[in-house]
Amino acid sequence: MVDEKLLELKELIMKNSHTINVYRSKSLINAAIEKFHLDLSGLVVLTEAATNYYMLTPMIAALANADKVYAITRDSRYGKAKDVHAATLDLAQIWGINSKIEIILSRDDQRIVDADIVTNLGFVRPLDKTFLISLKSTVAIPLMWAAWEYRKEDLDLEEARRLGIPVLGTNELDHRLQTTKYVGITALKLLLNMDIEVFCSNIVIMGSNDFAQPIREVISNVGGISHCLEVTSKGEYDVKSFWESIDSADALVICDHRSKKRLFGIEKRPSAKDIYRRNPGLVVIHICGNVETNEIASAGLKYSSSSFAAPGFMTVTTDYVGPKPLIDLHTAGLHIGELLAKKRRQGLNRMETEEAVLQETTLAQGFSCVTSQY
Repeated sequence: MVDEKLLELKELIMKNSHTINVYRSKSLINAAIEKFHLDLSGLVVLTEAATNYYMLTPMIAALANADKVYAITRDSRYGKAKDVHAATLDLAQIWGINSKIEIILSRDDQRIVDADIVTNLGFVRPLDKTFLISLKSTVAIPLMWAAWEYRKEDLDLEEARRLGIPVLGTNELDHRLQTTKYVGITALKLLLNMDIEVFCSNIVIMGSNDFAQPIREVISNVGGISHCLEVTSKGEYDVKSFWESIDSADALVICDHRSKKRLFGIEKRPSAKDIYRRNPGLVVIHICGNVETNEIASAGLKYSSSSFAAPGFMTVTTDYVGPKPLIDLHTAGLHIGELLAKKRRQGLNRMETEEAVLQETTLAQGFSCVTSQY
């Protein structure tokens, strides 16, 4: 039997957020907590309160026995702060963890100093010098994504080092996560939603291989015909090969996450208008990469999103296919934060803490892939 109060609260969730399956989501969270051995007992977490499946992050921390979870929110293009506030606490009440979660509306809130773990999620950012100085000396920062996604504008890593704050990324290729596999499913869903059947369709995949190959695998598994066009870390690709593959293509999937160089319309590269002249029926699927939305739109090409994210960001993230990839990724990230915070409490310094956690779990990832300076 389903409690009437539960149904009433569920209706509130539906009004204030993405249509979340509250029963399945909790089951997935509990499974992730067990899989990643997350135990936040005795720790205070600072994260964000957001919309859609991103509203689940403070729930993960609270369900993993955090003493307190402070969740920052604000108005954004995704929703109003008041609605996020209401939806977050409604869901927390459904799951009986509302006493553990408090909503914060400003990064200047004094409660922030209590945090043992600070995530780098959207409403918490930027973790700049002013913000980092306000944190306690033993705080730890787990990046809720891979270290190569590090952006200076989001986190002042040099200042974190100066203050002795340990920072580690999450290894998204770990066998317990395999986040890139979900990138393939994301591309498939985008293609189907743009009326590209995929089966027996000709798909060109343009991007870095760690995204392009999982997409190619998924497309091949459902009977699609794919051609991968690699984009290097410097943003270079074979223009001749591009033209050879694009004429007969039904869709072009762009998934370049390493380079910030414009893919079209500069130097001797094809322009969107050139592409349209060669193949006016082509559908452009944008996951990530430096492509101007206006350039694609003005050329007359059909495309998957109303606007493309800036280079270094994803237009569509893996939560597009469902809550599990986000739940697993953020649970893994919080576990890295747990290990960092507990090592700091044992008296280890920043470097000792990071080295100890890197040795303890393959989920953690250092910054050697970003810069030798750190």
